[in-house]
Amino acid sequence: MHIIYLAGNSFSNKTWIEEVKSKFDSFSTGEVLYYDHWQNGEKWINLRKESEKLVNFVKDKNDYSIFSKSIGSILALKNIYEKKLFPQKMIICGFPYRAGKRDFPEIDNCLKTLKIPTMFIQNEFDPVYSYEELKQILENNPPVSYQLINNIGNKTHEYLDYENLSKIAMQFLK
Repeated sequence: MHIIYLAGNSFSNKTWIEEVKSKFDSFSTGEVLYYDHWQNGEKWINLRKESEKLVNFVKDKNDYSIFSKSIGSILALKNIYEKKLFPQKMIICGFPYRAGKRDFPEIDNCLKTLKIPTMFIQNEFDPVYSYEELKQILENNPPVSYQLINNIGNKTHEYLDYENLSKIAMQFLK
């Protein structure tokens, strides 16, 4: 299986996504999309520019999945909704619904029309968007095929249990 890795916004996510990829390399191939704002010092991702890069990144690929965190999931969903990205499956960690709604107003319609099997992994008390908040959004805008995993007790926007992520991904993406 081939995985496209889309990290969160902050530069610290670069190291995190590389670590995730290194763990997943035992059962897959894959590539990280490196965001321009990590190099040029801007604080926030340019979704338009990164969308163009992402579309070019996958243009010759037919069989791939997406593993994303935070704003990377908005990048993926936006391009899926616009019919520019066609993954087989997708895993989303730390879905940032509020930021997504601000940067991608069609997010609710996107979720309702999402046909790609998608797994959401959300920390119970993620300060960006909690598990309960996400559960409600998904109940109101249910994708065709999704699972929601609660990282019970976790109060951060970090997803550092690499072994568990690897186990979940290996089972779900196969």
